[in-house]
Amino acid sequence: LARPSQEEYPVWYFFYGTLGEPDRLKSLLGLKKGPKLSPASVKGGRIRMWGKYRALVDGSPDDGVSGVAYEVQKEEDEQNLRIYESAKYEVVRCKIQFRDDGREVWGLTFRFCGGEGL
Repeated sequence: LARPSQEEYPVWYFFYGTLGEPDRLKSLLGLKKGPKLSPASVKGGRIRMWGKYRALVDGSPDDGVSGVAYEVQKEEDEQNLRIYESAKYEVVRCKIQFRDDGREVWGLTFRFCGGEGL
């Protein structure tokens, strides 16, 4: 069974761009205090620029992307993240590695699927 499954909460998300900015995430999710972001990375992807935005695209198995991990607590928060990223990004499963202790968890991230302009 693929994990995380749909509607499984809490769920880890990997952010590599504007969603990894604490103030933006706090505002977007209506948090009372700053989000707990953990330095992390994923393998198998690389960053390209889409205008002024960072876009995760498929890469070789050896490619890696640095960013942060955040544990999404509820469906409403996840929906707000998806609306923010727009239809140019799709949610995909990924293995997130935490930089502080090296542990790995299955989670989700936003992969660019807009096609044009990269």
